[in-house]
Amino acid sequence: MATHVAVLGGGLAGLSCAYELSCEGAEVTVIEREEHVGGMASSFLDETPAESWSYDFGPHRFHSDDAELIEHVKHILGDNHRTAQRLSRIVLFNRFFDYPLRAGNVLRNLPFRVLVRAFADYVWVRFTERTRLSKHSDDNFEGWVVKRFGRTLYNLFFGRYTEKAWKMPPTQISGDWASQRISLLSLGDTVRKTLFRPLNGQGPRTLVTDFLYPDRGGIGELARGYVRAIESRGGTVITGAPVVRVNQSGNRVTSIKYGGAEPGVLEADHYISTIPITALARSVRPQAPPEVRDGIRNLKYISIIFVYLQVDKPQVSPDSWLYLPEHHLTVHRISEFKNFSPSSAPAGKTCVCAEVTCRIGDEHWRASEDELIATATADLEAIDLLAPGEVIGGFVKRIPYAYPVYDLEYKENLTPVLDFVHSLENIRTGGRQGLFRYNNMDQSIEMGRRMAWSVIAGRDTGHEAVATEAEYFG
Repeated sequence: MATHVAVLGGGLAGLSCAYELSCEGAEVTVIEREEHVGGMASSFLDETPAESWSYDFGPHRFHSDDAELIEHVKHILGDNHRTAQRLSRIVLFNRFFDYPLRAGNVLRNLPFRVLVRAFADYVWVRFTERTRLSKHSDDNFEGWVVKRFGRTLYNLFFGRYTEKAWKMPPTQISGDWASQRISLLSLGDTVRKTLFRPLNGQGPRTLVTDFLYPDRGGIGELARGYVRAIESRGGTVITGAPVVRVNQSGNRVTSIKYGGAEPGVLEADHYISTIPITALARSVRPQAPPEVRDGIRNLKYISIIFVYLQVDKPQVSPDSWLYLPEHHLTVHRISEFKNFSPSSAPAGKTCVCAEVTCRIGDEHWRASEDELIATATADLEAIDLLAPGEVIGGFVKRIPYAYPVYDLEYKENLTPVLDFVHSLENIRTGGRQGLFRYNNMDQSIEMGRRMAWSVIAGRDTGHEAVATEAEYFG
């Protein structure tokens, strides 16, 4: 395949695309803004002769119901993979609730009066919906969930966590977020699917427990595996190279200017972008029309602070991750990498990654490393996961543009930006950032591979349709 393809962004979508192209003999050049590949699915290591630690940016698990995709990922990882078991729970009222919700667990943990109120709320909302005495809007997160679970369960398990994690009222979050995050469609559906699970393992993503994970080196080994495979086929991966300008002539991209320690200009036959669509559209010259620039300004992102606590005991909890919805706690989720792979921390020790969502410039974003470590430690001590003196070290990582925010206007703002990018004939955009879409690892890889196939086949192979179905993506 005698063609040169420039891939903007070295996350999983960009790297899987570049890999497939390199397998077909294309000349491939990947440019990545950060000094490492993988995006949020990257890992960093701390190794000494005495001990070894690996850290991810929060919890990552690879799962797919596509057998070919699973084999593809195993091929990229080589012999460095294992099957892990997911356990995730919600900590509420100093009790642990299984997540996804299981009917028996909820019945055992909730006080009787709360159970009665939850059941009454559910019956009432179903009655009023069917008789049209009231109507809850699917347009926003709160209305979508209350309509299907009732007010009490919404308040307990959905509303408070969503408001805490996204730093905005759930009434201001699009119902698209709920339809993509909650595959169980009602309280009755929850009871039915937790009591009678599919025997063939083809139930909702919510219920899947087995997942693939590297045995050594953290989730970032997947991205590093792609780089090794791309370079072995003559491809080039340049890190520390942010896109500065996308030069346009007519309806075609003519070159990409990138910065960094060794800036340069990249000319190619085809261009694949997995960088944030806002950054891509903003970089185009001549400049995008005013309505596109307005859309770029109005699309929002949530920021995340990752607080890593090294702990002097073999395990904090058996969970892959825990949700902490109560508002008196600053941390909203924790993960323990040793429950993904035992090699992520030395024997007798473990690491907890505590996540704090925020907006750039707010009190959490401005807090010092010592303050954030103290806050995370205090939160975990408050729910009896840690005892005083067990934290022996810690550090902080910040990601300013972590997740796209599905506010009520996001589609209105996104549409002109996507239309503008689509008007450029020789560039395709995809991946989580490239489509402003909250999708999982397997879906990012699928998007990337489909973009490669579209270049190879010279036709649309449906990469933008990935991760648009209404199913849980967690």
